[in-house]
Amino acid sequence: MHTSGEFDFLAQETARLAETMSDSEFEREFFLNPTEQSQSEIEDDVNEVEETSEAQLVDYPNAPGLVYNICRSGNTFSLRGLTTTSIEDSFDSLTMGDKSILRSLKLSEDELDDVRFEEFESVEQAEIVYDQLFNKRFPLEEDILCNIGDPGFSWWYGKSEDGFRINFKSHKLTGSGERLRLGPIGDVVVACLRLNRLKDHFKFHIPISEIVISEKQFVLKSSDTTHPILKELMDLFEKGEIEEESALLCELGLTEKLYLRELAAVRRFWLKIERKLSENYQIIN
Repeated sequence: MHTSGEFDFLAQETARLAETMSDSEFEREFFLNPTEQSQSEIEDDVNEVEETSEAQLVDYPNAPGLVYNICRSGNTFSLRGLTTTSIEDSFDSLTMGDKSILRSLKLSEDELDDVRFEEFESVEQAEIVYDQLFNKRFPLEEDILCNIGDPGFSWWYGKSEDGFRINFKSHKLTGSGERLRLGPIGDVVVACLRLNRLKDHFKFHIPISEIVISEKQFVLKSSDTTHPILKELMDLFEKGEIEEESALLCELGLTEKLYLRELAAVRRFWLKIERKLSENYQIIN
């Protein structure tokens, strides 16, 4: 049986706790059973579990590709990262604090949410994309900066009723039709060399009305605008798409096949970078 002094002590302790504890803490201490929780606490716990689960659900592929970061500085951006034979292994090393990977990404340990990845057919294809696009600084709004003295870094694509034109070194496209910035998807000298080796192939398979391949431009026009090779070439430049069994690749040597697949891979990856920049910075290129 409690004495009056004990009751006074308990009352004082209760008053002191009421002053120092939050309402939810006081309620949990004195009114809820040990196994009970308030609805808000239950919701907080569920949200915490869901956030943890979402983080754990990221399924990094055990496949070759790129692990990268988009670094923005003022009105320019650059791509930083590394090629890897296993994206999964690289992320495992990254979460364990691998300093060399962090340096390649130009990130600190508390910025891992900015890390992205892209899977490729082979590590060699990833290396082609890396060599072409990484560790270079690009303007966010290239079209505004282009002029005769500085045509910019991108190839430019003009689509017409009977074919297309690609300007390698100038954003000025003559004639009417769709105009599209392809990005810095290839080395001009290499492109001129590889496409010239494909010239006879195009002439043999497509009814050509005009074909020009130089270090300034690539023009291909046909009287058969529905020809599968012409359409597949246009899909390659517009969307970065090329199928393994496409008519475009049939009867080509290995070097030419690899070149076209690598060109498609660079264009496809650049399209993703443009979308991410547009989503994150409301930039329309």
